[in-house]
This record gives sequence, C-alpha cells and structure tokens, in this order.
Amino acid sequence: MVISKLKNDVLNSCCSLMSWLETWKNKEGAYLGFVVHRCDLKRMFSIHDDTWAQSPIINGYLNIFKKSYDRQWLKRAEIAADLLVERLDSRTGKYKYAGWENDKSTTLAHCALADCALLNMAAVMREMGERSKNKKYLKAAKLNIDKYLTKVLWNPEIPAFQFGDFDPYSSLEKRYIANMNSIAVEALVKLSRLTDSKRYLKEYAIPVGQWLLTQQVKTKGVENGGISYSHIEPRVLIAIYTALAMRGLDDLYLETGDKAYVKMMEKASKHLLNMRDPKTKLFYHGVFNKEILRYPQFVAGAGIILKALNDTMSVSNKRYDLNMTIEAILKKQLPIGGFRNFVGYDTPQNNRKKGRGYLVWEDVIPIVGWNGCLFEFLSELLPSGVPLMEGEIEETCLFNSNFAYYEDSRKCVIMGKKPMESVGFYKYSKKRKHGFAITPFKIIGLSLRIMMSVYRRILR
Repeated sequence: MVISKLKNDVLNSCCSLMSWLETWKNKEGAYLGFVVHRCDLKRMFSIHDDTWAQSPIINGYLNIFKKSYDRQWLKRAEIAADLLVERLDSRTGKYKYAGWENDKSTTLAHCALADCALLNMAAVMREMGERSKNKKYLKAAKLNIDKYLTKVLWNPEIPAFQFGDFDPYSSLEKRYIANMNSIAVEALVKLSRLTDSKRYLKEYAIPVGQWLLTQQVKTKGVENGGISYSHIEPRVLIAIYTALAMRGLDDLYLETGDKAYVKMMEKASKHLLNMRDPKTKLFYHGVFNKEILRYPQFVAGAGIILKALNDTMSVSNKRYDLNMTIEAILKKQLPIGGFRNFVGYDTPQNNRKKGRGYLVWEDVIPIVGWNGCLFEFLSELLPSGVPLMEGEIEETCLFNSNFAYYEDSRKCVIMGKKPMESVGFYKYSKKRKHGFAITPFKIIGLSLRIMMSVYRRILR
C-alpha cells in the first residue's frame, strides 16, 4: 500500500500527467504520439493514435470516475472508447493501428487491450443503465474476439493464440507469446461475464490459462518465477512482459477459484521484486539465458510492473513494498507533466553494440504510450471521494551535449546530436497525425532512391 506521505504526491503527479496526456489528444479523441520502444525500435513520423496508448488511458479515466463519480472523467473515457469502436473493421474484425511501433502488424496483445478497455466501458454503462452504450462497446469487443482472435489466431493444439496474422519479427515460425495470451484471457473472461456465456471461458480462457501455467520458469536463481516471452524463447524473461503475462491470471482465479493462478502470480511477483535495482529502485530489463540485462530500465513503463504487483496483492495475502519504486518514478516527472521513458537506453543490452551509456533523448522525452500505462496504475492509487482537477504543467526545455528538447502544450521539438543511433531532428504539432522526422539513415535512403531513379532514366 502507498504510505500516507506519498498519497498527495501521487495525486498531484497524476493530475499533471493527465493534463499532459490531454495536450496530445485531437478533436477525434485520439491520443497521438511518437513511439520509442525497447531494442531501439521507433515510430517517429506517423504519430497517429494506437490501441496500446488509448486503452490504458480509458481505464485510467474509468478508475477516476469510479472514485469521484464526476461525469467529466467518464466523458473523456467515452470519447476515447468511441474512437476505438471507429477503428474496428467490421469486415475483418481487426482494429486499425494495433501494432504500436509497427503499423504492418495487428497483434493479439494490442487487440486484446482494446477489447479489455471497451468491455470495462460496457460494464460501467450497464451499471448506469445506459443500455445502448453498453451494447455498442460490448458488440465491438465481441466482434474482434469472434472474427479475429478466435477465428484467425486461435490454435487449439497449443492451446493458445498466435502473435497476429503477420509477425514482422518471426516470419518463418508462428509464435505463441505468454503475455499477449494473458491479456486475451482477461478480455475473454470479461466478455464471458457480460454475455453470460461460458463458451469463451471454457473453450478459450481456461485452456490458455492452463498453457500459461506451463510457461513459468521453475529453477534456481534469478530466472525462477519469470514467465517465458514465447514458446520458442523460453529463457527470454523481460520484466514488463512477465508483468503483462499476469494480467489475466487474477481474472481466471476469481472466475474458477483455481489457486494455481494465484500461486503463479506470487512466484512471478517474487521474481520481479528480485529484479529491482537497489540503486535506481526501478526494475532490471530482464534475464536472457540466465544473464541479467540491467538496461534499459523502464520509468513510465514500470507502471505495468507495479500494476501486476498490485493485482497480486488484491487476490492474495502477500504485501509488497512498492513505495520506494513509486517515489523514484515520481522524481522523474518533467515540468510538462509527462514522465521519462528509460534509464540506460544507450547500452549494448538495448541493441546498441557500441552503446556507452550516454544520457540520450530517448531516455528523457516522455512517450504517450508508456505514460498511459503509468496513468492507469496511478489512477488505481487515488483515494475515493477526493475531487480531481487539471494539474499544472509548464513548458520544458532541456539542452546538453547529446540532445536538445523543447515541449509545450502545442508542440514538441527534438534534436538528437549523439550517438549516431540518436541523431535526428523531429518536430511535432500535437494535434496532427504526422510530424517532421529526419535522420541520417533516412537521408541516405532518400539519396539512394534518387540515385536509382536517375540511373533508370539514363538507361532509358
């Protein structure tokens, strides 16, 4: 539980974070933003909304509404949820923009996150007697589950759902990823409750749950209790993905009474706490073949891990001290209201072979997607009955030898100077879906295309 002296800090930080998130929202209700992911993966030019960011923001506003019963927060969740409904293709059952860093894929996790958010909306609308709205959100989530998850991605022989209909990171072999399947389980259990249909529970959620139990590493040492990334990567244990792999376990326990799921959560929680860095109070990135990967450590993204630990405490008699990590994260909030992304992004462990541990812009500049996850967690900690107001945010300007950064409520400008992987110039108007993004690699690619075009003309 959060100690009393932190409660006011959490409240103020959450309000400022909420105000910052709103600066990235356009008239459609889309929370825009560029993407900086682990392994140096990015999406910097097209900054459209995506289900990864949209979903936890919806959940965060629903949490605040349930504690305050102030309908302005419900209205914000409703506007964001309506956009998810619009993003659903009724023909294929797939959501648009459900790949986060890679627009070519429509992944299981990103669809299931959207389903969970919409089903949470449906449940609230049902409680309030809003039948048409309840039906709208329920219908959308059910369509994705019926047409895409169970019809296209399901493999009863595993039994689990595959990564997506296209996997850009494993073209030769289908992957069944534990954390993605656990999020799908959460969605399936919610759908089962709202439709009073046990089919989703018996045919999909419980079989996947039993498969998930086999994905937890049982050994001596730091790996013990971690949850495998995928069935073909059993010794790859990434902290945020172990946490996400716990998402559906508490739902299965509450639905079935099977304490094996709680035991799995407790072991995974112990593993995560053993991965806490005594210096930063954040969590090590993961374990790869018995070797601890210290970096990059998630800052805003650590909200995913803290939520998983909080969920474990809600269904068990375990109590974990989260205060030191919460306090460490709160100290990394920028004046603009968003939280930093990483510690140690410029390291060999983050796919930068020559990384020297420089403080780079990717560490510092807040990302909507990661901050949305932190917003959902912080909203769970807020006390009931306390009125919330928009938090104060200030323009932020940072300069050092490696980067320059400026952000206010309308625009964001970044200039990466070094190392080479971070070099680039980016400028964004926060309400537009595309920004200006130029890097050395982009210039080289453009130059090569021009040269090839001229060469073809000469040949003619």
